[in-house]
Amino acid sequence: MNDLLKLFATLMLQFMLAGVTFGQAIINTETLMKEIDSTIFLSTNAEGDIKSGNINLLQANSSILTGIKKNNHLLRAFVNYDFLSENKRTISSDVSGQFRYNVFIKENSFYTFFQLQNTLSLQLNKRLVSGFGFRQTLMKNDTSKNYFDIGYGVFYENEVYQETPNSLLNIENIRISLSSYSQFQIGKKLRVMSVTYFQLNLQNENDFRIFIEPRLYYDLQKISFYIKGMYRYHNAPYIEIQNYDSDLLVGFEYKL
Repeated sequence: MNDLLKLFATLMLQFMLAGVTFGQAIINTETLMKEIDSTIFLSTNAEGDIKSGNINLLQANSSILTGIKKNNHLLRAFVNYDFLSENKRTISSDVSGQFRYNVFIKENSFYTFFQLQNTLSLQLNKRLVSGFGFRQTLMKNDTSKNYFDIGYGVFYENEVYQETPNSLLNIENIRISLSSYSQFQIGKKLRVMSVTYFQLNLQNENDFRIFIEPRLYYDLQKISFYIKGMYRYHNAPYIEIQNYDSDLLVGFEYKL
């Protein structure tokens, strides 16, 4: 019970202090796997910003991650909502959700997932993704503070874009996914965590996406401060939009 309360408090008290996001980030529940050692867990956060005067700005973000682990089975569900309005013009009103199931074989696991989202800034009305894969641990020390995992997978992707005000563009692909997950202690109180995805269209080798999310942590006895970056690149966008997005966030975690 103490472990469950510790995990619950750790996840519940993750607050983002600053950051603005524009773009289609890969939903990244796999990075939490090393932290999950309890039977039931729940994480939720909410943040907002209101400005008025020379600029009228309304920003709200919230997410929920919940799951259950029994023996070598892990089931997770994730829902996220982002809203941003400037001078009464909606810039983003994005909803994303994912169900993910893992079966562990010692330090490794097979996984399958289903994901649904929209991203207004990319004129993406719908993105449906479903697939499966395998996550393999290549290196881990006894305390799990240092580890390096890689993942291999394949997924089906169905996207609907608002190409013009009066027309939609429907794209269907089969992609392979190569990923890496790592954490390294670089000092007594400093550690680096990162995740990288490479997603290649099997029907067009010139269509690929890259996603990189590093984090730098400064750990105190009960509080950890961190800086998180995000970079997403799509070399062949299907409509006239930028082919990359970036993000920078600062936050902290409190542990009981």
